[in-house]
Amino acid sequence: MSRSPRILVPAALLASGFMLAHLTAPRAADARAVPAADLGPAQAVLLEGKDGNLKLVNEGGRPAWGDDATARAMSMGAVHVDKVLKKLLDSGAFTEERQRFDDEAKTQGSEFQKEMDALKSKYGEKKPEDPEFAQGQAEAKALFERFQQWNAGMQAAQNKLMAQQVEKAYKEMTAAVDVVADRRKIDLVYRFIPSQTPFESQDLGNAMVQVQGRTFLRAPEQIDLTADVLKELNLPSD
Repeated sequence: MSRSPRILVPAALLASGFMLAHLTAPRAADARAVPAADLGPAQAVLLEGKDGNLKLVNEGGRPAWGDDATARAMSMGAVHVDKVLKKLLDSGAFTEERQRFDDEAKTQGSEFQKEMDALKSKYGEKKPEDPEFAQGQAEAKALFERFQQWNAGMQAAQNKLMAQQVEKAYKEMTAAVDVVADRRKIDLVYRFIPSQTPFESQDLGNAMVQVQGRTFLRAPEQIDLTADVLKELNLPSD
């Protein structure tokens, strides 16, 4: 009986050592190393509140607190739309199209000028009492009316061209925004003018438009995706 304690003590130490090693050994089922300061992994986190618990889960890589698709945190970015559109409209294809329109308008305008010069040459020296004076006035009036009609049509065509170009530039910009947002995993992209951008206005109405275009009164620089979008469009960022 005197030897029993010598056998029991080493056995107890061996058992405790086995349990310690078992508890501290890494689990083979979880191949990822979890930093000591991190909590989890966990299926969900319950946050207490005066209106009840809030269940926070990982839904598609976003913190979510409900079944509704909008009940989740979404990453955000912003693009200086005015800057991007101006650079697009000043780029090759857009300027070439406008130049062709201007060249055609100048050609047609020069034809009217030639007709006017011919009328001046034919009737310019005629006096009111001359029988051909009234004929000259009628021809000049008819030419001026044709010119006004042509000019109105050209202005309408120019406005239509610019509207089409703005729409096309906008679609190119939004396509580039989609690429950048997908690459950087951004859910929402706002259009904005940085608050520190100088105003480009000479009247009250335009100044108010400048104010309204500044979506954020203050925003961190990190949300500005403008440089990335310009790079995606192969446009200079300066």
